[in-house]
Amino acid sequence: MREKATKIKRDEIFIIFLIVVGIIAFWIPYFGEGFTRGAENPFHYARIMTLADSLQTGIFPAKIRPTHMKLFGYGIGFFYPDILIYPPAALIALGAEYEITIKIYLFLITLLESLITYKCLKELTGNRWMALIGETLILNSAVNDQNIFDGGGMPHLFAYLFIPLALCGLLQALEDKKHGYIEYAVGLTMVLLTHNMIFLTLMFAMIIIVLIHIKKILEKPVILLKLFGISLAAMVFTTAYWLPAMEQVAHIKFIVFNDNAYSVTDHITDFWKMVTDHIGILYFGLFALSIVLYFLMLIRKRRMPLDITSILVTSVFIIWFMCSKAVWNSAVGEVLSFFEYTNRFEYLLVVMMVMFVVMTFREALCEYSSLGAVINEKTTAMAVICVAVLVVTRFSARPGFLNPAGETREILYKEMLMEGYQVSGAEWLPVECEPSACTEPENAKADDGTSADGFKHENAKYFEVWLDLDKEYYDMPYVYYYGYKAYVLDNDENPVEELEVGEAYDDNGYVRVFMPKDRSGIGHVMVTYRKTAIQKLSYAISAVSAVILMLIAGLYLARKAKR
Repeated sequence: MREKATKIKRDEIFIIFLIVVGIIAFWIPYFGEGFTRGAENPFHYARIMTLADSLQTGIFPAKIRPTHMKLFGYGIGFFYPDILIYPPAALIALGAEYEITIKIYLFLITLLESLITYKCLKELTGNRWMALIGETLILNSAVNDQNIFDGGGMPHLFAYLFIPLALCGLLQALEDKKHGYIEYAVGLTMVLLTHNMIFLTLMFAMIIIVLIHIKKILEKPVILLKLFGISLAAMVFTTAYWLPAMEQVAHIKFIVFNDNAYSVTDHITDFWKMVTDHIGILYFGLFALSIVLYFLMLIRKRRMPLDITSILVTSVFIIWFMCSKAVWNSAVGEVLSFFEYTNRFEYLLVVMMVMFVVMTFREALCEYSSLGAVINEKTTAMAVICVAVLVVTRFSARPGFLNPAGETREILYKEMLMEGYQVSGAEWLPVECEPSACTEPENAKADDGTSADGFKHENAKYFEVWLDLDKEYYDMPYVYYYGYKAYVLDNDENPVEELEVGEAYDDNGYVRVFMPKDRSGIGHVMVTYRKTAIQKLSYAISAVSAVILMLIAGLYLARKAKR
């Protein structure tokens, strides 16, 4: 027995070593100087850089980034969750080298998420080798590779690699297993705090899975109550993200809600294009093979576990949903138009397809228990198979990954990022705002066409200018978000009067500051962003809930240790 335990421990260490090797292989294109040129990579690197600027100035949480968008300020923190980019931003703010910090952090966060994925799949399948193969397939999928090296960048990567935790946790929770509820809660929260659109696709799938399990839930309603309670706790914990965003939406109309860059009806996924260009023939072939195996065992056993069935049904439904012109051209599609293009579901779909593959083979191994025992004993043979899966999937997703010099690369530095406005398709700007018109970050424009030059300081946190107080208003060189304040300062630069602030609807959505009534002469005016009462409340709610959750977790672990 002792020898068997030692062998299992040795195998686990070896598997962790293989996971690390796989992650090194994944990040080989990043080796050497510079970053690969993904479509949105500069935008997300600028997010980190401007977050570091804000932290240096003492802004926390940094919803508004005053140095973003050429010093006109960008409210990126309202709509893109920042929780996972605070660690590198904090290190950079303390003086760490930008590029090295980003690369080391991406490696470490991928390692953490891959280990979590492996653990979840091992719990789900009961087989460490199947779990390793599943983790390898998820990490090296074409959608993940294309995203980080060619497309949307870090938030998609973070959210994508947390999907297995949420889904595995849900399946375990539906069996009323304690660890399943914990995994579900953490996975759900982290996907929400990394990418909101991927979170919505995940919720879409989870609702279908729960509906498929409805008979079991009705037999044991406490499961649904627990899931509801955990979901509510996750919502409370993430208040600091969604409540300030809702407050902004209540006060400003944003381009993303009113004038989408894409029409969803023009971006409905073509099935064969999805298979060949996004998911890949290899992955879809494995999925199709697993479906055949599923039905062979169904014929043999006359029944298959509900968790496998639910993942299969949901995956097939999502494929149909993504490709259905009838759905997206209907009233339903009009309501869901904020998705902009249907291949947003591909991240979720790939994870579910891989889960179905390993779960189906799990069932086959359970059916032929002697085969499962042999697999667990044959460490060398299984290691060779896992390495082969790694090599095949890596070359399949990125044939030239062994040659980092073959990648299109760019050296990113602050001045270069400042050359562009680095906004995400102008999605989170007021509808009036045109980034290219933001050209004079230290000039205030009066209602009569005159202007006054001022200066920004402390990483553009403050704008100060001497103004003619008998004007009606001045449009200040900041993009308007709800929460900007303006003050008249005395000779000691202390605020003595707060001025009315609004949005310049007729002037590119700038911050419009109205001058005091019945006043004349020159006044020293300061404009800055202040956290609103709603924001402060949301931060307090999240902080208190985090402390409570940590106390509950501590008590749970302490009680578990005593047993």
